[in-house]
Amino acid sequence: MDPFKYINSLSMFGTEAGYKPGLERIRKLLKYLGNPQRDLDVIHIAGTNGKGSTAAILERIYREAGYKTALYSSPHFFHFNERIKINGRSCSTYELEEITAEVKLAAEKLKEQTGVEASFFEIVTVIAFKYFKQHDPEIVILETGLGGRLDATNIVKKPLLSLITNISLEHREFLGDTIAEIATEKAGIIKENSKVITAVEQIEALSVIQNKAQAKNSKFIALSKEYDLIKSSGNLRDNIIHLKRKEQSIAEYRLSLLGEHQAVNTALALRSVEELSDSYQVNKNEIRRALADIYWPGRMEKIYENPLIILDGAHNPAAFRELLKNINNSKSEYKDLHFVFSVLKDKDLAAILTEFINYNLSPKFYLAENNSFRTIKIEDLAVQVKSKKFEYQIYNNLSDASLAAFENADKADLIVAAGSFNTVFEAGVEFMSNNIRGGENE
Repeated sequence: MDPFKYINSLSMFGTEAGYKPGLERIRKLLKYLGNPQRDLDVIHIAGTNGKGSTAAILERIYREAGYKTALYSSPHFFHFNERIKINGRSCSTYELEEITAEVKLAAEKLKEQTGVEASFFEIVTVIAFKYFKQHDPEIVILETGLGGRLDATNIVKKPLLSLITNISLEHREFLGDTIAEIATEKAGIIKENSKVITAVEQIEALSVIQNKAQAKNSKFIALSKEYDLIKSSGNLRDNIIHLKRKEQSIAEYRLSLLGEHQAVNTALALRSVEELSDSYQVNKNEIRRALADIYWPGRMEKIYENPLIILDGAHNPAAFRELLKNINNSKSEYKDLHFVFSVLKDKDLAAILTEFINYNLSPKFYLAENNSFRTIKIEDLAVQVKSKKFEYQIYNNLSDASLAAFENADKADLIVAAGSFNTVFEAGVEFMSNNIRGGENE
């Protein structure tokens, strides 16, 4: 069978293409398949932004230390197989085909017996658990998809650690209208007699997470209470992380991932490594080597110099705030700003554009629809960009938009592509295939 054809035929949210929260479907699927998720040692990560980067940092550290790692993350950037990795290597299509055929039979049995269909994410999560069970990793880094409490990954009963990166208002139609409500959903990954570490800073969200930890008799660790300093002195080309635990001296690390926000993700990962040090020993040299050698595409990824080109999967106001803060703090590094831009229709576009105004950034926008079925219509995108009085041009597709940005930019300029992972991928393909190959970077 063609695993990709089957997987892409699945509804985003399951039966009737509506959001059907609950773990009953995935529980039944996994039972049909022998419960492959059991006996896996899991670090479970939830949060609005930063989940993927934190997961990538943790996986790279443990791999550097010699442990056999598994990583489940989303969305993919280049290819679907990237979502499911062992020791940093994507699942092979051969194995994916074999496992998907088995999972498909289980999904058909589920529908026959219950009348309900599993969703895309439920099926992919089951595939990941089957793949991991076959490869018997020593540690699994598991990223949630949406929320936490009712996310398919939350079928894991006893994680080594639960991590909550941060919380902002997103997916309100699913998760709630307030920070406290969304925190309740994220805190749903906390299990009985376990441990939770969080980088969340909002008082109301911290209170929710701490109360849930207490109710579950779980150890609660807040980074804000344990660190005097979490800082990046990086720019658009380098990143130096400065961390100071209370009553300890400052430690500095070179991080291959760009962006000030990666300082918090690094601190969260390192605190997690420390918390698990009795079972998973890692030395300082292994940590330093790992941090300097993490590849995580589409997250403030620098792909070209002169002009400087950066791809970033920022897709909501909070993520854009971090991206634009980094751009604003590095104004001395570039002359003019060119922005290849397309978002999904369910995102708060007005709030995203307001972040540009807040940082006094006036890019030239290159607008197009991306290839997602959820893309915003170009007319709606242009109306809102125009209402904020930004300079812009409309293109038939992101390939044309990216080519125009490259042709218009001087060597001293900065080109950024952002708005969704679809946007970043489509723009990146154009930049790398037509403009960079054979150039000074090769």
